[in-house]
Amino acid sequence: MEKVYYIIRENYDSLDNNILNLTFKSYNLNNFDKILIKPNILGPYPPERCVTTHPKFLEWIIKYLQNNFNGEIVVGESSGYSTRKSFRVSGIEDVCIKYGINYISFEKDKYVKTKILNKEIPIPKTVIESDLIINLPKLKTHILMKFTGAVKNLYGCIPGGLKPKLHGHFPKEEDFAELLVELYKFITKNREIITIMDGIWGMEGNGPSNGKPKHSKIVISSTNPVAVDLFASYYIGYKMDEILTNRLLKVDFEVIDADKNEKKSLNEIKPIKFKKPDTVLLNSILPPQIIKIIFNLMTPFNLMTPKPKINKKYCKKCGICEKVCPANAIVNLKIDRKKCINCYCCHEICPYNAIELKRFLF
Repeated sequence: MEKVYYIIRENYDSLDNNILNLTFKSYNLNNFDKILIKPNILGPYPPERCVTTHPKFLEWIIKYLQNNFNGEIVVGESSGYSTRKSFRVSGIEDVCIKYGINYISFEKDKYVKTKILNKEIPIPKTVIESDLIINLPKLKTHILMKFTGAVKNLYGCIPGGLKPKLHGHFPKEEDFAELLVELYKFITKNREIITIMDGIWGMEGNGPSNGKPKHSKIVISSTNPVAVDLFASYYIGYKMDEILTNRLLKVDFEVIDADKNEKKSLNEIKPIKFKKPDTVLLNSILPPQIIKIIFNLMTPFNLMTPKPKINKKYCKKCGICEKVCPANAIVNLKIDRKKCINCYCCHEICPYNAIELKRFLF
């Protein structure tokens, strides 16, 4: 039975070590040689956008580790684009410099190639060499996967431009979930991983980058990343099996209020109101059987699946959407909806919220 700890906190300045002491209690950190901290730094977004792991959250973790660990600590990430800029704009760089922590863009790292689902994928040497990973996901919705948490955050271990390309090979939610699961199994094999989720401020709606900030007031931790995702998805109002990675990796878990060190049943913990992505809106208001009937009726007319559309009012013509599109469906800032594979990479990466999701009849 996996243990999931949680605390309710209004802000980052109120974080204390109760939950960390419980989460790390089974480890002597000095038995490890190298610890990798893997935050969520999706792109060059400032902390107030609530897209990335908050710098104060990272600072809390670093201070705890430096008080309890004498070995090497590295912060590593690969953003959707411009990882170096993302480190700076997110505030993560300043924290690393303040505490003398080495931080690395995985694109600049050496790597080891491995076969995952018959695709050759480079895994950064820093990931391979670390014997403990501290996984710091952000509590957010996701327009393709419904939810992004601990398992999905490890996708950021894949260097740079390969991530959107893999969406081209695994465009459907089911296929991409299988990729995430196999990557998770590879990364977590033969190394320990501790997950501490930043949910004090999360993101609802059309996340992971263009939703709305949500004051969700929670920190969730476990030595099992899947257990964190199961509880976190429940907490924001999903049925846990709605999240495909949850379904494929499901574990038994118990929830503990870290402030009281007291076990709680899920019935005692009321989910919060958390807006879901437009891509899953119908699922929240209609039974699955009705959804299936409607989907079968509407699919020939392409009404059920939202497609991206560029809002010229917000578009800054930066061209990032064209660069990341794995299907080459965006040319001269025009989207070819017939080529579009609905991976929503353009929506996820656009820093100006200029990609809208629309249902079209064509």
